Formats: sequence, structure tokens, C-alpha cells
Amino acid sequence: EALVGQALEHSSVFVFGELLDCPSVQALADSEGGRRLVELLRIFAYGTYPDYVARKAELPELTPGQRRKLQLLTIVSLATKEKLIKFTDLEVALDVANARELEDLIIEAVYQNLIVGKMDQEGRCLRVESCACRDCREEDIDFIISTLTTWQESAHGMLGALDGMIQHSHESFEKQRVAREELDKVIQSTRESLKEGEGGTKSGDGGCTRMQTDDADEESKRAKSTRGRWMGALGGAPSRGKP
Repeated sequence: EALVGQALEHSSVFVFGELLDCPSVQALADSEGGRRLVELLRIFAYGTYPDYVARKAELPELTPGQRRKLQLLTIVSLATKEKLIKFTDLEVALDVANARELEDLIIEAVYQNLIVGKMDQEGRCLRVESCACRDCREEDIDFIISTLTTWQESAHGMLGALDGMIQHSHESFEKQRVAREELDKVIQSTRESLKEGEGGTKSGDGGCTRMQTDDADEESKRAKSTRGRWMGALGGAPSRGKP
């Protein structure tokens, strides 16, 4: 009984399943006082503060330290079910008189690593990210298996969806690669065609230029020859008129 009392009172002990399974602790149920203590230990292992209040008449009186610990365990139990817990629900479950007392309990639960979360003062709620595990009862095993099975199926479905997305990405990449290669071929072919066309045009223009130059030179020579003959004729005419 002393060992059970110490465990319930200790501020850092929040798991009681192993202690509850000890044969020496189970033997306490043979006496009236021991049975009440074992039932209280069960409350600490699996129950909440409202569970204690409902059976308060048949259970030992809680010390202030035990009451606070059971309140902390109650916060953990609520956090396993809801990720957003209203302050009003916590105040009822923990039987606290004011918001300051509730905030102190939440802060202590965080410091004891029982929960990870933050208080939303504007929304007057506790936002839970994760929480510690409590002792598991045999009747809870089927529920845990069902929850894990559902999670496994959801994980498999997620993996299948991710595999499909990866396959789609690979196929899209391959299509884009083939289309890019085809586009590059078209661009290269167009460039070569344009180069060939430019080369032919330049060659044709050069021939025409040479022909035009030759014609101009020929015309210039003819003009000079004609002018020379004409000037010669003018110069010879007076000589023939002298006696």
C-alpha cells in the first residue's frame, strides 16, 4: 500500500499499468482498504477526474498532489480524442474554478511533456499537436487495432496515389522530351533552308552586278571613241581650207 501511495503521489510518475499488474498489488484486493486503493490505482491508470468524482464515495480521498496529477492525466485523455479542446470543456472535466487555474494546469502538462500544443486565448481553446500515451486496457486493444488498420490502409492508399503521380510525371517528362527533340529538328531544318536561300540570292545578285558593270564600261568606251572621232574631224577641217 505504501508503494502504491508513493506512485500516486509522485509528481513524475504517470504510467501505472506495470504496477497494477504486479501480483503483490493485485493481492491488495483481498482486503477492503486494499481493494479501494487498487480501484483508485485503476482510475489513475485508465480513467479521468470525472471518473473519480462519479465513484468518489467508494474510493479513498485524494491528496492535493494526487488530485492535480489526475487532472493532468485527464488533459492527456482529452488530447487523445480531440486536437482542439475548448476551455469550457476543460473547466468542466477538471473541475477548476477559474481560467488562471486552468492555464496553470495546461502549462504544467506541457512542462511535464504530457502534451505538445498551445493555448489560443482569443479562441479560448487548447490546440493539441501531440500527447503522451496512457496505459492501455485490454478492452481498448480492439479499438487500437482497428485504428492502426485504418491508418495502414490510408497510408497504402497515399503511397499508391504518390506512385501514380510519379509515373504520370515520368510519362509527361518523356513526352515533353520527344516533343522538344522534334521541335529542335524542325528549327534546325528551317535554319538550313534559310541559309541555302540566302546563299542563292547573294550569288544571283553578284552576277547581275558584274554584267551591269561590264555594260557600263562598254558604253563608256564607245562614248570616248565617238567623241575622239568628232573632235578629230573638227580639228582637220580648217587645214583643208588654206591655199
